[in-house]
Amino acid sequence: MMDFIKYVSIAFTALSLGFTGWLQYEKFRLDGEWHIDTCTVEADLESYEGLHLAWRVFLSDDPLSAPVVGDGEKIEEAFKPIPAAARYPVRLVGTKEINSVTLTGRFEGARRASTGRFEFHPTLSKRLFSGYLPFYQRNADVLDGTFAFTAGNARGPARAVRLTDGKMPGGVPAFVCVPPASGDLPADGLSPAADTP
Repeated sequence: MMDFIKYVSIAFTALSLGFTGWLQYEKFRLDGEWHIDTCTVEADLESYEGLHLAWRVFLSDDPLSAPVVGDGEKIEEAFKPIPAAARYPVRLVGTKEINSVTLTGRFEGARRASTGRFEFHPTLSKRLFSGYLPFYQRNADVLDGTFAFTAGNARGPARAVRLTDGKMPGGVPAFVCVPPASGDLPADGLSPAADTP
């Protein structure tokens, strides 16, 4: 009898874990409008280091098909808005696992197109259980990760935030990136972002 109870308990635990994992996967949907920030911390060109770029993209995540796809445009450089006429498009395609997202993109630029890759994972949000016991819940609306671009071999941290009615949700801290000093710009006076995605 005890063995039967033990096996039932093990089977119930395994089923519960599997069901919970399935629910978490179903909750981890990417449909919607996103704001993606990047900060270059390493690059072949020193003038790229500390450069902030941002995109606004619309992702489509069909649970019945494998790829995640999205379209958007670059909207910020060094935390300053880019005029609409000077914005360049980006096309993203990728895959989603239970706890990660990989997006590969083609970024149009002023001089040439380049490619890049984002690796994201959901963040953790602190919650309270029964009013006093803290635990952490996966937040699929704020994704942290890294990026790597072919332009200048730039790489560094990245963050994607799902927008609500086109605006940042409350409680999301500002993305931090130290901009390059003015003396680090190329001799021709052009921003290094002219060749970045």
